[in-house]
This record gives sequence, structure tokens and C-alpha cells, in this order.
Amino acid sequence: MIKKLLLPLLLITFLVTAIKSNADEPHIRFKTKTSKTDIKLGEEFYVLVQFDIDKHWYTYDFIDQISKEGIGPNTTEIVVLSNELATTNGDIIKPTPLKKFDEGFEMDVTYFKGTFDVIVPLKALKNFTIGKEELSIEVYLQICDTVRCLPPEPYSLVVSSEIYNASDNEKIINESSEKLALAKDKHKVEEKDEQIITESSAEIEASKKKGVWSFLWFAMLAGGAALLTPCVFPMVPITVSFFTKRAEQTKAKGLRDSLIYALGIILTFTILGFALSWLLQDSGGLGGFAANGWVNILIASVFVIFALNLFGAFEIQIPTSLMNKLNKQTQGSGIFSILVMGLVFSLTSFTCTVPFVGSALLSASGGEWFYPIIGMIGFSTVFALPFFIFALIPSAMNKLPKAGGWMNNVKVVMGFLEVAAAVKFISNVDLVWGWGIMPREMFISIWIICGVLIVAYLLGAFKMKMDSDLNNLGALRVIWAIIFGAITIFLIPGLFGKNMGELDAFLPPQGYLNANVSSASAGGSMFGEKGETTVWLHDYDEALALAKKENKPLFIDFTGWTCTNCRWMESNVFPLPQVQKYFTGMINVKLYTDRREEPELSNKAFQKNMFNSIELPLYVILTPDEKLIGTKAFTRDLQEFLDFLEKGVKS
Repeated sequence: MIKKLLLPLLLITFLVTAIKSNADEPHIRFKTKTSKTDIKLGEEFYVLVQFDIDKHWYTYDFIDQISKEGIGPNTTEIVVLSNELATTNGDIIKPTPLKKFDEGFEMDVTYFKGTFDVIVPLKALKNFTIGKEELSIEVYLQICDTVRCLPPEPYSLVVSSEIYNASDNEKIINESSEKLALAKDKHKVEEKDEQIITESSAEIEASKKKGVWSFLWFAMLAGGAALLTPCVFPMVPITVSFFTKRAEQTKAKGLRDSLIYALGIILTFTILGFALSWLLQDSGGLGGFAANGWVNILIASVFVIFALNLFGAFEIQIPTSLMNKLNKQTQGSGIFSILVMGLVFSLTSFTCTVPFVGSALLSASGGEWFYPIIGMIGFSTVFALPFFIFALIPSAMNKLPKAGGWMNNVKVVMGFLEVAAAVKFISNVDLVWGWGIMPREMFISIWIICGVLIVAYLLGAFKMKMDSDLNNLGALRVIWAIIFGAITIFLIPGLFGKNMGELDAFLPPQGYLNANVSSASAGGSMFGEKGETTVWLHDYDEALALAKKENKPLFIDFTGWTCTNCRWMESNVFPLPQVQKYFTGMINVKLYTDRREEPELSNKAFQKNMFNSIELPLYVILTPDEKLIGTKAFTRDLQEFLDFLEKGVKS
């Protein structure tokens, strides 16, 4: 029964990832007032409508705006629904709108944002009293943020009986005009005289100028460096466990399977990476795709299914008819599943490979294709090489004498490690969607439980379905039990806030449940690691204003909720005294970019437009008048990072 249900469940999981929820919370609110409540037939009166639009969102003007091509934004309208009570009596009285150039319509457009008031002149068609009879009006508008517009919607409002003084109409409108002027964006990328290029992008462009072979060599070196990033480490036991299971089913095909696995990684990075960077350029390309909640649910599901398979709960078997259609030439050898593992590997690694991959593929969104493809092939070939070797290990182990019972023990241990890996991707979903169900303590607790179960299993406390009886403990079992026991004990202090070194890269941020970037006000030290005293702001405009006031350089940390490289830097580099010394001499702002909501969407657009980069982490130092001092990506070289910070402080 489980075998029959497994494929439909997998297919449903894949289908769910393609569904994008369009359910947006309201980003606009209204309040109404009236100039009088007891109204006579033919009498003129006013209704004040206050608009309150979320930060980073805006709506268009109350006038038609048409381009030369005959297109333009949706006009905001206010009409009377209770047409038996009143009718409009002239033009809407509105504040002075903001103006900007809209690239979509290729013209200047006027718009409103923030909180502002408009006044609607009305004329009574009968005697009535507001409060006793409902006077309803409708506001029809479209709201947009930095990357998308929601469909136009009507908002029905019942005019309240709260009275305001109509003689203050001019004053009210003038005050709204002043508010709008102050709310205008303080950092307009299009006004910059020159484009800012990050250090990573500059290195890539320099290698291109030296020719194809130089660029290919640079890409291969970047692939080798990417193997040192935290995302890669969990894939080692996962690769070994997957091919350990296959080694039992497909004897003497280890070399072929390993080559296909490496090829799957190369093809995924090259083809999928190129396609996503072109198709999803407004959503962050590879980084945005890898941080997508549904994608992380898919990866976690795959790991859990593989773990259950390694535990002997069931065999993963795809129906013969489907296998024949997918791969007629393989004679049911399961090549498709190897390619899927290559895809999973690439998806788990995308967030850590953005410093090269994201920068190289950013040019793909502008139409360039030759260098991005060459670069991705070189990068992914070197990146896949060690995992080709890891995939060969189980096949070689299976040829050893008596490779029976102990091989099943290896599978079970690997199964527990896959469960631990799945927790990371469930945590990613929690971080991206802001559920708050997987804080750091819960995450570490699950890992500790997995460690305890591994130790108990190795010591013979229980056995799994496919295990043979254990008559005595061998030396290797005891040694491995000690190793996993030590790791488990090492994790315990993490429950009480201790920094976990390399492991911190995979954990949720410190204090995750105590604050939320999307709803928190700017300012304050949030997610500060042990030993870190830096005050981090979370609004660029506020940080820039403070930098100008105190005449200090501005340090920007473009980071992500699911970015393991970011977490590693924040846990292992930022708290160091020599780093804190430099931070105290600057104004520090942390801008998250990997959620599909504000302010992350605006932060992402700002990073891409201002610095021509989507890499995470990206560290930028600016002067108080926004001149670039330097940029730096993820690095394990502390002195290199200190030199970068010193440059900022000395400026």
C-alpha cells in the first residue's frame, strides 16, 4: 500500500511547489469623516477619506495618465454607492502627488504613498442624517510595491459620523502634501552618476576581458572555493547514504551512477541556473528560488522519504510503465532518481554559490548567454568532482568481504543524518514564512535526539527491520558511538545560547522568536550573537540619516533568513573583538532580502539596482554622502575582512 501511495505523494509535492499563493494581506486602510451629519436636500458637504498605505507600497493618481502607446496606470477613483442620498459635486480635492519615471509605461507618472487625506465634495439628494442612514462610497484603486502590482480592487466604505471642520480643507490638504514630500524615496538609484560594481562582479568582468580560457579558469577556481561553504557539508553524508542504498540494488554500476550524478549536478547548475536567472530576474533568480518555501518543503520531503527508505520502512519503486516512458534505454536501472538527487544537491547549494553563480548569471537576465554558460560549466564541473568520488565510495565498500550486516548499519546511521538534514530545510520554510515554530532551541533539540538515537543504535539498544542480531560489540561500533556521542554532547550548550562555531551556519538566528524584521521598527540590536554589542538598524534611510548626522561611514549587511554563509559570518566573525572595534566606528544596517514581502522586496531591489548584485552575503561600506568605499562577499579569511573594515573606518 505504501509503495502505491508513494509516487502520488511525490507528484503532489512537486505540483504544490508550482502553486503560488496570491493571498496578500490588505496593504491599505481607510478612515472617513464628514463635514456635517444632518444634511438637507440640495446642501453641499464634504467627506474626508484618509488613506493609510503600507511602507513600500503606493497607488496611482486620481487622473488618467496615458502614454504615447495608449497605455497607462490604473486611475484611482471614488464614487458614491448610496446614489439615492448624495452625488459627487465637483473634482476630488487632493494633495500634490509624487512623481517618478515608470519604466513599464515609459513615462512620468504621479502617485501617492504613506498616509494622506483626500476630500470628496458631495451634494445631498434628500434630507438624511449620517449615522442613522448609511452613506456608502467606493474607492477603486490599484496598489503596487517595488516589484509588482496587485489587481485593482474596489473598497466599499461607510462614511462615519465623525465630524471635521470644512474650513480646514486647505490646511488638511497642504499638510498631506508636506507628508508626501517627506515620504519621497531618499535614495534613487537612477540619479547615480555611475554604476557601482561589487568586488565579485569586478573580478568576473576582469577575467572576461582576458579571454575565454582565463574566464573558464576563474570559474573553476570559484567552484573549488565554493566547496568550502557551509551548504556543501550536509550533502556529503546524504550523497553517501543515497548511493549506499543503490549499491545493493545495482551491483557493478557504481562508476556509471557516479558519472550520471556528477552530470546531473553540472546540468542542473548550468541549465536550471541559466533559466531561473533569466525567468526569475525580478524575484532574485537562483537565490530567490532556493529560498522559496515550497522548494524547501520539497527538499525536506525528499530527505525524509530517503531516510525512511534507509530505515527499511519501504522500497522506493517507480512503476515500470512510468520508468519506461522516462528512460526506455536504462532497463529500469533508476537513472531518473540519480538525476533527481543531482537536482536536490544543486537546490541545496544555490544559496552558498551566489557570490560567483549569482554574479555570473546576472548578465543572463540582460541577454548575455555565452560567458554565463561557459562559467557555469566550469564552476559546476569542479564543484561536482568531489561528489563523484563520494558517490563511488559505497560501490567500493560493497565489494569488501562480508559487506552485509554492517552495510545495513551504515544505511540506518545515514538515515538519521538525513532526518537531521531535513530539519534544516523545514527551518528554512519557517524562517521564510515567519511561522516561528522552529526556533534555535527546537532545531538543536531534534539534532540531539538524532545523535542519541544513533549512539543507542550503534551500541545495540535497538535494531531496525533489516538488521541481523547483534551478539557482541565490535571496536568500530564503539569508536563511532563515541564520535557521535561527543558530537551530541557538544550540541547541548547550544540550547542555552552558546555559539556553535561551524554548526551555527545551519541554525536559525539567535533570538529568532523575539523579533521579526518585517514588523520590527528600525533600530536595536537584533539577532546579536554572543559577544556582539553592535547596534543594528534595519532601515536604510534611517541608517543613512544617522550616518550623515554623526559623520560616520555606513556599513550595510545584505543578508538572508536562509543564507548559511550569512549565518556563518554573523556567528563566527562579527562577534570577534577586533571586528566589533571597527563596527563601533560605523553606522551598521542589516537588510534582509529573501522573503517575498516588504521590506525585503525593496531591500532586494535596492541591492540589485544600486550594486548590480544579488549575492548573499554582500557587505558594503559607503561614505555619509553615499560614495562607495568598498564591497566584500563571504570570506573565511579574517584578515581580509578586517582590511576591508579598516578601509571603511579610515575613510
